[in-house]
Amino acid sequence: MGLRPKKPIINEEEIIENNIGAKSILLWGSVDTGKSVLATIIAKKLIEKNKNKNVALLYADEITPIMNCFFPNSCFNTLESLGTLYTPIKLTNDLIFSNLTTLKKYENLGLLGFKNCENYAQYPECSEDIAKQLINILKNEFDYVIIDGSTSFIYNQLTSVAFNEVDVCIKVCTQDLKSTSYFSSNEAFLDTVDINKNKEIVLINKIDERGVYEEVFNKVNGYDYKLPYSKELKDIVEKGNLLLDIKDNEFNKGIDQMIKEMF
Repeated sequence: MGLRPKKPIINEEEIIENNIGAKSILLWGSVDTGKSVLATIIAKKLIEKNKNKNVALLYADEITPIMNCFFPNSCFNTLESLGTLYTPIKLTNDLIFSNLTTLKKYENLGLLGFKNCENYAQYPECSEDIAKQLINILKNEFDYVIIDGSTSFIYNQLTSVAFNEVDVCIKVCTQDLKSTSYFSSNEAFLDTVDINKNKEIVLINKIDERGVYEEVFNKVNGYDYKLPYSKELKDIVEKGNLLLDIKDNEFNKGIDQMIKEMF
């Protein structure tokens, strides 16, 4: 089954039976917390567990194009650019669907992001209005929407708007003091993006074997989930192919539990 607009809801029984309605999350945090990798893995797992559902994965960062870092060029059906959606005054469902990047292996997964060798100066700046239109159309037309937020969220309209538009914000932390410093420094900006603290989840992601683990963050604030370090995942990321299956049982157990409780 390929990507297609959702069918109209006929009655309330259909809503309950098919769990229709977008479920959306934003992952945000400092550089090198692994949020882009986690966003991609979550999207993949949602597709694998729900083969009759459509998933949108939006890479909001305009500085570092990430799609070509995670997927080999040979795996794409189409390779489009998020920047093309910044030009129109009004977005439509058809326009968004025609500009999705798609994969051969996961036909129900639609990607939106900048392509390799592109930069933010090649397109108009994303306005707040376009950001709201894009996110809300994705929420209406997809069963799940995963947004990989920009580290510089205060300057990135897609990330700033997403804070208040998604169902859940995942604060991705690593096990070092640099990550703690990032959140402390950016705390003052959160009031400007209207984040609802009641929908925030704190995730500790151990991306390497160095440093401490949750001890650092227990001194500052609590956390909801923690993911263990996975050398296998690190190797997969370095190969630039997140389509490869992750066999690390401990890592899979942690992320599967999070997905089960979140969605």
